[in-house]
Amino acid sequence: MRNYLLVAIGAVMGVLLRYGCMLVISEQLVLLFINIVGSFAMGMLNAYFERRLYAELQLLLTTGLLGSFTTFSAFSAEWLAYMMHSPLVAIGYALAMTFGCIAAAFVGYVIMKRGERA
Repeated sequence: MRNYLLVAIGAVMGVLLRYGCMLVISEQLVLLFINIVGSFAMGMLNAYFERRLYAELQLLLTTGLLGSFTTFSAFSAEWLAYMMHSPLVAIGYALAMTFGCIAAAFVGYVIMKRGERA
């Protein structure tokens, strides 16, 4: 139960940080900014926690705060883990995730639009 609370506290902090960015950064650039900054922070935190066992702090900052601040940091963390073991797998993962998500969004959009016409 304690871990859920830590993730929730981090998530509240992250979403408030995200909202603050949305208030001060132009609409066209805010998502790009948030995802790049969040991915950078995820890389730094992954390196930091690689040598230190602070599982609760890691949950608070990575899963909670960065998970709610960005839309991309979890993908970046997974990609980095694959990259450390197999660059080829990492490239495949990035391509599959990127094109798979774009295709899924498109298919979902088309299905809903067809449903509206029915």
